[in-house]
Amino acid sequence: MTNTPHDLTTLMPALQRLARILAPSPDLAEDMAQDALLRVWARLKKGGEIDDLRPYLMTTLRNASTRPPVQGQELTDQNAPSHPAEIWDRFACADVSRAISRLPDDQADLLRPLVMDGSSYAELAKAFDLPIGTVMSRISRARAHLRAELDLPKSGAVEVLLDGVPA
Repeated sequence: MTNTPHDLTTLMPALQRLARILAPSPDLAEDMAQDALLRVWARLKKGGEIDDLRPYLMTTLRNASTRPPVQGQELTDQNAPSHPAEIWDRFACADVSRAISRLPDDQADLLRPLVMDGSSYAELAKAFDLPIGTVMSRISRARAHLRAELDLPKSGAVEVLLDGVPA
């Protein structure tokens, strides 16, 4: 009997149910199900005959669930994460944005235009109708709060986390 991709597709819901039973987490269940599908698909693509696809696929999944996970693999160009480099900037931007949202409003309102638009202290003082000393003090407290929350060194500017990230 010749098996087709459609045969595998129709078995996916049952395979995913079994994977959710066998795996300790939903993410791992999804990985296990995909791995089993890929293994069976590779066998079929090489011309391997499978008499009864459903039990074979489920057994492949069960066998994969009993294998210990591969660990300690050295990072090389071939197995490096495929995420583009800018994703790390986005993570940093999201962390800083969440930390800014937890600042007192008077500090956050001044810090946002400073880091996003590059506004000067004088421009901020004029825009918010505040003495420049008040602007400097609030921004200093905001930066100190962010450095503490983001676990940055005292000498590190918070803005460096946002360099190159579009506003």
